[in-house]
Amino acid sequence: MLNLSLKKWFALVVMVVIASATFSTSLAQTDTGTQEPTSTINFFFVLCETQAVIDFSGNIQAGYDVYFQIFSASRGGGTALTSLRRLSVGGEFRTTETVTFATGTTVAAGQVGSMYVAIAREGNANSTIYSDYVDDLQDGCRASTTTPTTTTTSTSTSSSTSTSSTTSSSTTTTVSYPSILSPFGGVINPGYRPTTTPVVQIGPSQNVTKPRQQTPGIIFAECNQYPMAEPGLLYDTDTIIIFWSWYAATEELMLDHINNAQYAVAAWGNPFSNVVRTPIEFRNGDYWVFYYVVAGNLRPGQYQIDYKVYWDQAISDGYDDFGPGTDNPELTGNCSFTITRNPNNTP
Repeated sequence: MLNLSLKKWFALVVMVVIASATFSTSLAQTDTGTQEPTSTINFFFVLCETQAVIDFSGNIQAGYDVYFQIFSASRGGGTALTSLRRLSVGGEFRTTETVTFATGTTVAAGQVGSMYVAIAREGNANSTIYSDYVDDLQDGCRASTTTPTTTTTSTSTSSSTSTSSTTSSSTTTTVSYPSILSPFGGVINPGYRPTTTPVVQIGPSQNVTKPRQQTPGIIFAECNQYPMAEPGLLYDTDTIIIFWSWYAATEELMLDHINNAQYAVAAWGNPFSNVVRTPIEFRNGDYWVFYYVVAGNLRPGQYQIDYKVYWDQAISDGYDDFGPGTDNPELTGNCSFTITRNPNNTP
């Protein structure tokens, strides 16, 4: 299962990019504000069967430390696999933490777990200026000195202001790469890691060859929003299947969604009519239902899928509310991909 913020970008599974900012300024300021101290944290989180390996780095302002804890399900759900741990750091730092789970607890292959991470005052883990959860799929471990096979990556920046007025602000940015569940079991594009495109590039642009994914043709309807869902190199001999999904904390909440959801998923404005809905299944700590369309072999060319879901009545998934009168009246996304003629006329 993937965390709540993901669902606000897709009704499925995916790469997460969350940017949040809160600002509070008093109406009266008598003195000029001082330069605000800033904390920055970067981490690589790898979930293993009996332990977690996390690379931490950043710059933590005086009076604050990093806190983290590992859980057996998404977004801090399931069982606490470790106690809340404190990294006593100050200024610029870099460290690798290998944390063994509590005796008798394990994370099975293919299961999603999570890490809570926070920047909080020294000796007071509840006084946070930044906190979040990040998920990872247990698909292999690594030694602390080697490159992870599949890694959840996050970069966060937090700041707090001290002035003679009551002005304060905080900004956080999180980027993570959880895997995308497939309606046919497992995940799509196993082993794939998105490449990073530079914001500024000096010199001529380069053509990027798309990878041939391990699950070619199984396409997430909101792939444009989630680089982990990159369709990759697709041939006209591939059987193209478009899918999307929903999850909820209980089966009853899932039934509320099924009974009230209205999907509008279309290719170039032409709605799909032959949609298959899977039975409700329990995966990674939540109840899931998948929807898919078998498009078959497509002619070479460019294609776009547009995705939208809305509800007749307000519902909850156990984590947030959706539908009329809520902050999430509808969810939208899209996916663009190209079909290429198979040069060998073989899958």
